[in-house]
Amino acid sequence: MEFNFCISNPAFNIAEEGNVAGTGGNTTLYKTATRHDFVHRVCEGGSLINITLKGIIPDLVYGHFKNYQIDFIHLMDNIDVWPYNTCFFSVSKKPRTSKPKILGGLAAKIYTPNSSESFPFVYNSGSNNGMNKFFGTEKKNKVIRQLPGKNRDTFTYDYTDKEIESGWKFAFTVMESKKSYTITDQPIYGGTICYIPTDTKEQAEKLKLFVEKNKVFANYVKRMKLKGHAFSLRNVVKFDLDQIQTGEEIPAEWNINDQDLAAPTKFVNEINTDRDRAKALGEVFTPTSLVNYVLETANDHHSDIFTNSEYTFIDSMCGDGQFLVGLKNQGVSLNNLYGIELAKDNVDICKKRLRSADDKIVCGDSLTDIFTNK
Repeated sequence: MEFNFCISNPAFNIAEEGNVAGTGGNTTLYKTATRHDFVHRVCEGGSLINITLKGIIPDLVYGHFKNYQIDFIHLMDNIDVWPYNTCFFSVSKKPRTSKPKILGGLAAKIYTPNSSESFPFVYNSGSNNGMNKFFGTEKKNKVIRQLPGKNRDTFTYDYTDKEIESGWKFAFTVMESKKSYTITDQPIYGGTICYIPTDTKEQAEKLKLFVEKNKVFANYVKRMKLKGHAFSLRNVVKFDLDQIQTGEEIPAEWNINDQDLAAPTKFVNEINTDRDRAKALGEVFTPTSLVNYVLETANDHHSDIFTNSEYTFIDSMCGDGQFLVGLKNQGVSLNNLYGIELAKDNVDICKKRLRSADDKIVCGDSLTDIFTNK
């Protein structure tokens, strides 16, 4: 069976090889769930609308979904509803005709998923020990392998046969120790080190100053729930570094206004989480306020989503029915609502809330062929 819309929060309710505790923040499993729904449950021309980790964005923009129309990616930085580093998006099963629209508040002006629009960012994502095979005293090229850090005051050097370019750069560790913030023109090659190349020493110094002093950028990092300031330069709209003098300057290229700087809207979260159960099963239910916000945004981009009586909907990880109840409240017929849920007690609650037929809300694993086009 295929659906016009698959709307879900696929953070949890997934069993894979005995894993009953949801995805546990596993971005790979998020991608698996997203791809499975899109391939097997969404009809041609239909749309998948999900809340999920921001780590899904590369898969949407230039990964698995690169040929499909991404209607929008909402960064959720203008709303305050829960602590998770999530976004929500809509991808339609039709050819891509325009680049993804980025929604949100301040972050929508600063963030870009397109490498051509951001600063060049060099990052060897392997662990330092995992890169041992590339090094040895018999090799020819001397490089910085480790930056100053908690237990080091100077560089650690090593030798590699890799050809690593010299040139000015602002470098730092993934762990974001400010002690690691470094301006150097020496070649760097090591796990856990990131750097942004610049044309001059002065530009590298300005970038370091910006990271340390800029309040708007600090606000962006906080709202996006990112782990570190320097690492958060990875996907920002690049700007002319020569305009930075004190570090406090707001880049003209970001076009920030007072509305962008307004505090996020606080959403009511009525969900009382059972921490023991959440830990055991990976359950986090979507607050009604967030459900409504996602559906309102979907309606802005799919104008007949709630008025076309022929459209069918599935929540493939429906929990106790938050999204399905939200759809019902928007006027969607119960006959057009379907759900899959791993926990039997949640299935019973969902059916009771919807007064739905037994064959439409099914207890099972979302990654199986329940309600698929197989």
